[in-house]
Amino acid sequence: MKLANKIAVLCSVLAIAGTGVSKAEVKEVNLMSQNGIGYLQLIVMKQQKLVEKNLAKIGLGDTKVNWTKLGTGSAANDALLSGQLDFASGGTGPAFILWDRTKGSLNVKGVASLSSMPNMLITNNPAIKSLKDFTDKDRISLAGAGSSVQTIYLQMAAAKEFGIKNYKKFSPLMVNLTHPLGLQAMLSGSSEVTAQFTSPPFWNRALLDPKIKVVLNSYDIMGGPSTFLMVWSTEKFKNNNPKTYKAVFDALGEATQFINNDKNAAAAVYVKESGGKENFDFILSIMNNPQIKFTTTPENILPFAQFMNDIGTLKSRPTSWKDLFFDNTHKLKGS
Repeated sequence: MKLANKIAVLCSVLAIAGTGVSKAEVKEVNLMSQNGIGYLQLIVMKQQKLVEKNLAKIGLGDTKVNWTKLGTGSAANDALLSGQLDFASGGTGPAFILWDRTKGSLNVKGVASLSSMPNMLITNNPAIKSLKDFTDKDRISLAGAGSSVQTIYLQMAAAKEFGIKNYKKFSPLMVNLTHPLGLQAMLSGSSEVTAQFTSPPFWNRALLDPKIKVVLNSYDIMGGPSTFLMVWSTEKFKNNNPKTYKAVFDALGEATQFINNDKNAAAAVYVKESGGKENFDFILSIMNNPQIKFTTTPENILPFAQFMNDIGTLKSRPTSWKDLFFDNTHKLKGS
């Protein structure tokens, strides 16, 4: 079912359910994370049961907290629309697409930012030194190709290099693979994938191979640090469950503070979540990169969203970053 149809069906269900204010908050709250260190706050929240802790503080200690893991922002959107999730998480691209398509109905907006960190377009092809060197024989792996934040970064880079009319220049080269599978395909050297646009820790791991090099850094595209990942929800959930919503937001803030106060402990949490598959020193080195930032404050998202409007991906044009987020973030110094 297409996204527009899913939205229409869900809106009808919600209308039938009634428009009155809920007498009681939800008995279960459903959250998610994805692959990568940019989701560390959510991992901390899960392991340390911070949502449960904050729910208990306000008398909702019986609320069950459920976690799931998905591979792309588009999958997160589908789960949110189908009612399987109360809070989605992923890149700014999928979040803003749902913000645009649910205006006047579900009114999806951002709950908070998660992280600002550079994404890298990397390649195993020695002939590729810039965007101009890609040929029809190359394939670029992206998680959620077509709607992901990396897709928008690549479209922005193409528009800058070849003109706005050519923003889709690299669409025929895109291959939709999750970050782990895309990395595996590129490093194998035996697949059609010769490049990947990906996030930490995947590009960091790839660059340990001397045959892999960076073609493009998302911070160069954006002109500096910018929000990569965020959390979003529906206005109905926020309005009908204000205490639960606040407990999740407060847990996000607590997890962010924990990470920034003790990166060693936070790195250990990430390694534990991986089942010991990640190397502690490697993860800590990534976290100590000054370009990596864990913050609930949206950074440099307005030009990103306005570009999406310029190319027609968004019908609505935000005039402020606050248009894209619920009012609980408006006191922050976003951009």
